[in-house]
Amino acid sequence: MAVTTLYLVRHGETDYNRHNIVQGRGVDAPLNEQGRRQAKALARRFASMPLEAIYTSPLQRAVATAEAVRLYHPEVPLYRMADLAEMDWGHLEGKPYAPPYDAQIRAIYERWRAGAYDYPVPGGESILDVQRRALRALETILTQHEGETVLVITHGRFLRVLLASVLPEYGLARMDALPHTNTAVNHLVYENGRFKALRLNCTAHLEEATVDDAVRTEVAA
Repeated sequence: MAVTTLYLVRHGETDYNRHNIVQGRGVDAPLNEQGRRQAKALARRFASMPLEAIYTSPLQRAVATAEAVRLYHPEVPLYRMADLAEMDWGHLEGKPYAPPYDAQIRAIYERWRAGAYDYPVPGGESILDVQRRALRALETILTQHEGETVLVITHGRFLRVLLASVLPEYGLARMDALPHTNTAVNHLVYENGRFKALRLNCTAHLEEATVDDAVRTEVAA
């Protein structure tokens, strides 16, 4: 069986991320200035990499991140896939991780840690709901792009669920052990029915961009 390469990436930063406010799939926030810089750094990272397809969540923070990469790959098709959208956080969307909502969020996390993955966020999805559509999206991509290299731009909680579901060393019980920095790259290969992670939450492009910015500032001073 041919080896399929997947780069699973979280979108760039939004003001909601910066201020620790729940977004979910119902809040369609744009990238902020920092997020746009992150997306450009990500795009430079992938500029010389061969890609056969780019998939993105339909939410604008993900689309803008994907479009930044595609500037270097104008011939590569870009697909918006509804199943790649972030978890539906229901009544908590748009709420800050602060009193009184922080207690509600911690209670949800406690349920998940207890294994209640079928428990839906009030007005939203359960972890199993997210897992079902994440695996459905992944199956579609693997079927359509066997042996190819694909970039997927999606969201934090979605990535934690997806990665925990396909990497046996994690599983849903350890999904929160998977960090998800904005524009971090998760590099996976799929062969003989198994996934192997080569890199998780890699932010080398952001570190290089920070160095470049510092050099430019010094030269301009």
